Amino acid sequence: MISKSLIAKDFKSHFVSYIICSLLLFLTSCFQFFIFNRFFVFGYGTSSLSNFFSTIPYVFSLIVPVVVLLNSNSDVENNFPFTTQTVIISKLVSHSLIIIAMVVPLVIVPISVSVFGDVEAVNVITGFSGIFLYAILAVSLCLFVNELISLKPVFLVVSILLLIGIDSIHVIPLYVNCGQFFSNFFNSLSFVWHFDSFSKGIIDTRDFFFYLLSAAVFTVLAISVSEAKKGKKWFSKSLKPYSVLVILIALFAFIDSSRLYLRLDFTKDKQFSVSKYTKDTLKQAKDPVRITYYRSKELVARYPEVRDVYDYLKICANENSIISLSVLDADKKENEDILTSLNIPPQQIQSVNDNRAEYIKIYSAVVIEYQGKKEVLPFVLSTASLQFELNTRFDALIKDKKYNAYLLCGNEYNTNQYHYLEMLLTTSNIHCYPIEKEAITYIRNQLETDVPLIMFGTCALSPEQSEVIEDFILRGGKALIMTSQYSVDINGNWKIIKNVNDSFIPVLEKWGVKFEDKIVNDISNVRTSFVSSQSDKSIETENPQYEYINYPQWISLLPQTNIPNGLTLFWASPIKESPRVTPLFYSSEMSWTVKEFDAATYAQTSELYLTNPFMVEKAPISDPLFIKEVSTVGVQINSKIEGLYNAETNEDPKVIVIPCQYFAYDLLLELAGGENGDFRNTDFILQSIMRLTGAEELSKMQYGGMKNISLYKVTDPNVFIAKCGTVLRFIFLIAILHVAAMITLVIVRKNKNAAYTK
Repeated sequence: MISKSLIAKDFKSHFVSYIICSLLLFLTSCFQFFIFNRFFVFGYGTSSLSNFFSTIPYVFSLIVPVVVLLNSNSDVENNFPFTTQTVIISKLVSHSLIIIAMVVPLVIVPISVSVFGDVEAVNVITGFSGIFLYAILAVSLCLFVNELISLKPVFLVVSILLLIGIDSIHVIPLYVNCGQFFSNFFNSLSFVWHFDSFSKGIIDTRDFFFYLLSAAVFTVLAISVSEAKKGKKWFSKSLKPYSVLVILIALFAFIDSSRLYLRLDFTKDKQFSVSKYTKDTLKQAKDPVRITYYRSKELVARYPEVRDVYDYLKICANENSIISLSVLDADKKENEDILTSLNIPPQQIQSVNDNRAEYIKIYSAVVIEYQGKKEVLPFVLSTASLQFELNTRFDALIKDKKYNAYLLCGNEYNTNQYHYLEMLLTTSNIHCYPIEKEAITYIRNQLETDVPLIMFGTCALSPEQSEVIEDFILRGGKALIMTSQYSVDINGNWKIIKNVNDSFIPVLEKWGVKFEDKIVNDISNVRTSFVSSQSDKSIETENPQYEYINYPQWISLLPQTNIPNGLTLFWASPIKESPRVTPLFYSSEMSWTVKEFDAATYAQTSELYLTNPFMVEKAPISDPLFIKEVSTVGVQINSKIEGLYNAETNEDPKVIVIPCQYFAYDLLLELAGGENGDFRNTDFILQSIMRLTGAEELSKMQYGGMKNISLYKVTDPNVFIAKCGTVLRFIFLIAILHVAAMITLVIVRKNKNAAYTK
């Protein structure tokens, strides 16, 4: 069925053209990933390879037809002493190997990216595996078209347009309201849609067999058309087996295989697999558990990730025979009424119809029922943190285990300024109990020590209130305390003052937490927009001009062991090293601290620090107030503590301290994250609650699927530029090797032809 001589002929006949195509693929892919996505711009690049892999199929749309065209010669092929089957299958193998060989130089991309950020090897392997399968399918399709169309220019144009159209067909539902049937149909046809699982680190048999079976279909069709052109009928004796094969392949390739498939999760954190914790919880269910996934049709057409949600829920349901799973159309009136009764609001996405943008409402909610009780996941779009969200519901229903937290503002603000945190905790099934500082002395005996205390600031606490909080912790209470010796006029001119009368700071100092009289600055910081210092003050309120500024006093902590996604701190003070506390995270190696102004400057300006974003130094300078050093900006108390106001002690305290009282303040989270906000801090608080309550295993699930795609490994701009230069040199070297290979082949062939003519 396969001829080695035919494969060797295809490899040798147009080697120079293959190298040109390989160079085109290499340069196009590198340009799109490194240049178009601004990878080489410090602070903008990403280690996510999704854009890289998504580019290759579209470049293949140009390259694969060219490779097939170069080896298309019907007159010569008709004289081969081989059967039609052998010729076409050999071409399929040779062309696929040629395309795969062209992809090999692209390995330089993930290798280069791994120098700057995290790249999972398994994602690279499965991603390239998907590309190889795509190449086989694209070649088989072009071989079929080549048999249908004899004119080479027409074949080339039709093949390119056909591949581009099939690759892009899944986006039609984004712009045209075509109904669920056609949306699913378009998705099933799209070559790129089936590549999605491979890019995530998953081998899904549905996508795997789609590529192979579809390639087999086109190959058999190509053989059939070729035989028909030679005068043989479709159902001739020699073609009957292939005709039957076409029918069987088509049947199994496009049938709904939702009940018969296998998904192998190779991701590092097993984002698409059920953990032992989840399995043990589900096996404890004594009565039927009903999981209902309410999903809008438009969502399925636009986001392939929702398929992962359904698959994950199905895996959970298979853990116990009494667990049932159903997927319902959320757009039906009766189902929408159910969602409304459960206080599940719809989300909005933009849709374009007839050149007009409009917003449509969608649902993607999970409702879990057990023993007459219900728990809800109001909106889920992917499997990122899905296992954590589900387990908090399973724990509440099956184990009757609920998670709670006290919220206390010990500064001049109240919990109304921490709406994002409350919303996250509520949607994560953690019940919040806001406490007014004025009332804490009256409810001291009602505070349960197994419920962690989340406290923002301490400057407004009276000694009596501080004594109550100290007593709570000494009795075994857990706490996450976000405070420092400084306060900032957030809604004014950002002036920093020192809280000399803070009654709780001495308690922390007695426990080994000592704040230094400095402000941490870092090159790794927040870049956000401020009203331009050049704008006309008279029209500023009517037509303000904004300017993007890197603000080093808002430091962006790089991903570390205890903060996999990093954090943002606002005007944080460093905490002194002490054997009584365990550091949790640090500023970067390119950070520095700034001391307070001297007494004379303070007397003149009444300012301890310069905080104006347009005037703050962006890097350490030769100034006695500037010290280049790495700072500890998060600790956990790990030794016996004694009371300052109380005579009690706590042998095993669980207290986390962060030197930033505005850690989860709504306004600053919005400013730090631009249009989408920066909610890494609220995620950390959620994780801390789980850790403080002893749910360590559950807390680790919170970041499941939340991968850090920043280029955090290189924080020095000068080092970043140097490494980018190295990457560019490697890219240039590989391009030069392509050119050198072409020139060498041309010279060798020219010499051979000259020797032959002699």
